[in-house]
Amino acid sequence: METNRITAVPAGQAGEVTTFYSYDSAPVRSLALAHAAWLLAGRAHAKTPVLMIDWDLEAPGLHHYFSRADEGVDAGGLLELFESCREQLKGNTSNDDAETLAARVLDTLDWDDYIVRVDDSRPLYLMRAGRFDDSYGERVDRLDWDALFCACPALFRTFAARVARRFARVLIDCRSGRSAAASVCTALLPDKIVGVFTPDARSLDGLQGVVARALDYRCSHEDEQRPLLVYPLPCPVDGTGEGRLRWRFGDAPRSQPGQPGQPGQSGQAGYQARLERMLAECYGLSSVVLDSYLDEVQLPQAAVSGMAPGGSRAQAGEHDRLGPQRAVEALLEWLEPGHFPWRPLPEVRLVQAVESLRERAADPQAPSLVRELARLAQLYLGQQSELEAARRIEQHVIALEQGLHAMEEGKRGHGAPRRTGEPSPDALDDKLSRLQELIDSRSPREARALADSLRSTILRPSVAHPLRRRGAAMIKQVYLQEGDKDALLAFTLDEVSSLEGALIQAAEGRPLVTG
Repeated sequence: METNRITAVPAGQAGEVTTFYSYDSAPVRSLALAHAAWLLAGRAHAKTPVLMIDWDLEAPGLHHYFSRADEGVDAGGLLELFESCREQLKGNTSNDDAETLAARVLDTLDWDDYIVRVDDSRPLYLMRAGRFDDSYGERVDRLDWDALFCACPALFRTFAARVARRFARVLIDCRSGRSAAASVCTALLPDKIVGVFTPDARSLDGLQGVVARALDYRCSHEDEQRPLLVYPLPCPVDGTGEGRLRWRFGDAPRSQPGQPGQPGQSGQAGYQARLERMLAECYGLSSVVLDSYLDEVQLPQAAVSGMAPGGSRAQAGEHDRLGPQRAVEALLEWLEPGHFPWRPLPEVRLVQAVESLRERAADPQAPSLVRELARLAQLYLGQQSELEAARRIEQHVIALEQGLHAMEEGKRGHGAPRRTGEPSPDALDDKLSRLQELIDSRSPREARALADSLRSTILRPSVAHPLRRRGAAMIKQVYLQEGDKDALLAFTLDEVSSLEGALIQAAEGRPLVTG
C-alpha cells in the first residue's frame, strides 16, 4: 500500500535516537516505548515520522501492539537489514575507511523494504524484528553483532545517523539483560536512554551496569564522544502507596533533598538515592536531586499490562496520576526537549513557555511587547532556580504596572464602570484587610483559601492600581510562607499575562515603550 511508503523527505535537522532498555520486564518496557512513540507521532508539531525499531530479536513483540503491523508480515525487518549488511561486508577488500565503508553499505539499502506504517492517523512506523518464517530462529542465532562491529566499527553509528535523517524520533526496543546486542543499542546507537527498572534487586543493578558501561565507552573512544542522556523509569508492582515510597526512599531517614543520610543511620537506601549517586558520578557532578522528576515519572506494571496505545484503557487512564499514559506523558516532558532529569518540573515548563514565546516573537506581526518579553525571558533562563526566575519576572511586572497605571490615569479616568459581578473597591478592600489579618494571625489554611479565591479578581484590569498591587503582594506572601514555589511562579506569570493584555488594550495597538 502507498501509505506504507516513507514519503517524508530527509529532515533539515537530524532526529534523535532513544533506546528503551530494561534488565527484566520486557513487556512493560515495550509497551512504554509503544505509548511514547504513539504520543510523539500525534504531536501537532510532528513534521517528520516517528520510527520504532524492535531490536529484541530473541523475544520480539512490538508488532503485537499495532494491528496494521500485520500488513508487513512478509516484509523484512532488522534481521534482514543486517543480514544484507553482513553479505556486503564479506570479503571486503577495499581500502575505504570505516566511515566510508559504512556509508557505502547502508546507502545500497531500500529502507522501505524494512519498514511498515502502523497508524493511519499519525506518521508512526515500525521496523519489525524480522520476517518470522521457519528459519527465523536459526538466522537470529547466526547473526553475530560483535563480528559486524569488527568488520566495520562505524556501521551501527552510521545506521543511527541514517534513520535519524528520515525520522524526527527513533525509539529502539532493546533486548533485556547484558549481551552484544544490548551493548549496540545502549553504547553505540542512542542519544538518550530510558532505563526501565523494577523492585527486583537485579533490575536496578543491571541498569546501573549497562549505563556505566555505555558512558565509559563514550568517554574512552574518540569516535564515540557524543552526549548521552539517561532517564530512569521506575516500574513498581501494583501495591500500596507506602510500599512504593519504601522502595523509593528505603528504610533510612532522608535528611534533605539531594543530601546523603547522616553517619550512623541504619536501614536500606531506596532507589532514588542510588540513582542520584549514579547520575552524579556518571556526569561528574557533586550531587543531583531527582525529587521533582520521580514525583511525576512512575509506571505501574499492573496498569500497563495488555493496554494497547491509543486504546480505550489509555483514554480511561488519561487523568489518573499513577496511570500509564500519564506516566509516559510526564516522562516526555523531560525526554522530548532533552532536559536533564534533575531539572525541576516548574523549570522545565518555564523553559517550554519561553520557547513558545520566542516562536511567537519571531512573527513580524507580533506586538513589540511580545518581542520585549521574549528577550527578557531568555535572561530568566540563565537562572538556576524557578524562584529566582519569578523574582526577575516580578521586576518586569512592576514596570508593566507603572505603564498600565499611567494609561489608566490618562485614558480611562477614575469613573470607569465596573463589569457586572465585579466586587466594588470597598468590598475588595475589605477582603484584602481580612487576608492581612489571617496572615498576621498565622492562619495558613484560611489565608491560602482566601488568597486562591482572590487570584483572578485581583488581576482584572478594571481593579484600581493601588488595590491590585496590594492584593498581588499579599497573595505572593501567602505562597512564599507556604513554600509553594509552583503556585508563586504560576501567579507571577498570570500577573504578567494580565498586565500585557491590559497594556495592549489601553494603548490601542500602539507599541509600548519600556524604561
